[in-house]
Amino acid sequence: MKITSNFIAIVVTTVFVLLSTAWAQEQVMHSGKATFISGGVGETSAERLAALAPEFNLKLLFAAKDGHYLSEVLVKIDDARNTKVLETVAEGPFLFARLTPGNYQVTAIYGDISVKRSTTVSATGRRDLVFRWEERADLARD
Repeated sequence: MKITSNFIAIVVTTVFVLLSTAWAQEQVMHSGKATFISGGVGETSAERLAALAPEFNLKLLFAAKDGHYLSEVLVKIDDARNTKVLETVAEGPFLFARLTPGNYQVTAIYGDISVKRSTTVSATGRRDLVFRWEERADLARD
């Protein structure tokens, strides 16, 4: 009986951890004046992000040139005055942000490779940026 109750406790704990991790990936976060959400790993997460997408004016996509989506990308966004607006690690291939209209420098770092893009975010519509790397970090330099 003790083994059965321990097993049930382990299963319940595992399910709770998995569900809370999935939920955490999809929570709208705030950093200063920026609001953002990242994720997109799995169908449920991608659907949730698609439903929330209209609330944001900047969309970032991270992928390898072979087509694989990437996660755990360090994202830094600075405004025109070089003031940090957002710094986070994307927990999936998509990051959506709501920023004050203006000019920004977006830096995405995957592995040891940094890719920078300048962009303008307007008061209406959404700006989409795609960041691509030659190869996935998990396959590089084995």
